[in-house]
Amino acid sequence: MSSPSLEHASIVLRASAFVSGARPNLYAARVKGTVRYADPMSWSLVMAIGEAIAPLGDDFQSWATRCSLIQVGPAGPPEAMAQVASDALRGFASPVRFPSATPSAPAGLACIVHGIRGPTLALTLPVEEAVSLALHLSSDWLSRGVVEGALIAAPLPSGVGSPTAGCVLLARGEGPSVDVARVTRALREGRALP
Repeated sequence: MSSPSLEHASIVLRASAFVSGARPNLYAARVKGTVRYADPMSWSLVMAIGEAIAPLGDDFQSWATRCSLIQVGPAGPPEAMAQVASDALRGFASPVRFPSATPSAPAGLACIVHGIRGPTLALTLPVEEAVSLALHLSSDWLSRGVVEGALIAAPLPSGVGSPTAGCVLLARGEGPSVDVARVTRALREGRALP
């Protein structure tokens, strides 16, 4: 897919965040009675989304039910996947860990924690390819008024240490155009500026 500029659609990058899962998790307490287990990769995505939406404050709460979330990238939650694979060899599937081992589990947890009602989608493609598709979908949803805000987020596994995650929040408005390279850079490195 090409790297389209979405300037004609008046879609702008409203906020971005990039976090390491090694930081204190401020969100686990919100869902302590609801979520019994989540992979560290899922929590890193929750934290990145939390930082991206934090500048909106109470305004985001009015958007939450009309905000999309598209998770991009080929990685799934490694800790949960490894545990489920190990359990499967013994002929057992944990009802707590099994749902946490799917590639879309980070997006699901983020929706629970932040009250996001979608549309939601997990694109298990290489990040740049997925971003291109996610920008097209987000632009369409924003332009047609299906959503007020569009989150694109990428949980990124770490070979050693804590996972990281990046997130961008798109909205209608005035500002620099949004393109695949800029969003990909923000998701992978935390840098959204050209």
